Amino acid sequence: MSWRLHHVNVPSPNLPVSIEFYTEVLKMNLVEFDSAEKDVRGNFKTEDVVLASEEGETDWPQVHLQVPNPNCARDNGWHINPIAAAHTAYHVDDLEAVKERLRLRGLYFADAGPWALRGYDQIYLHDPGMNVIEINAFRK
Repeated sequence: MSWRLHHVNVPSPNLPVSIEFYTEVLKMNLVEFDSAEKDVRGNFKTEDVVLASEEGETDWPQVHLQVPNPNCARDNGWHINPIAAAHTAYHVDDLEAVKERLRLRGLYFADAGPWALRGYDQIYLHDPGMNVIEINAFRK
């Protein structure tokens, strides 16, 4: 199975100040967030932006800045909140195989489906260090 780093989600209570830091100090470029259709996004309720290393480049890896939402998990019926704190996202070619390996080990994951990114399915889980991890794949 292959995987690649997709993005790192960085909580940002003050989005304008964070955008200025990442774009002016680190010289990252603001790119359009290709969000999922509103009818499949569930209760997202946050402001968010995407930063990439090259102007006009929307491929990965990216940095996602988001205003934290402590109620995201509750509002979507999950036990894991991907936007209360930072998370790292990995892209895989076979999300169903990852889910099966998690099930075989009795590990919980929140199956978000096409929740946030257009054209992707996502799951959220905790790694052994209790860090939130997103694993996504192109929607089939």
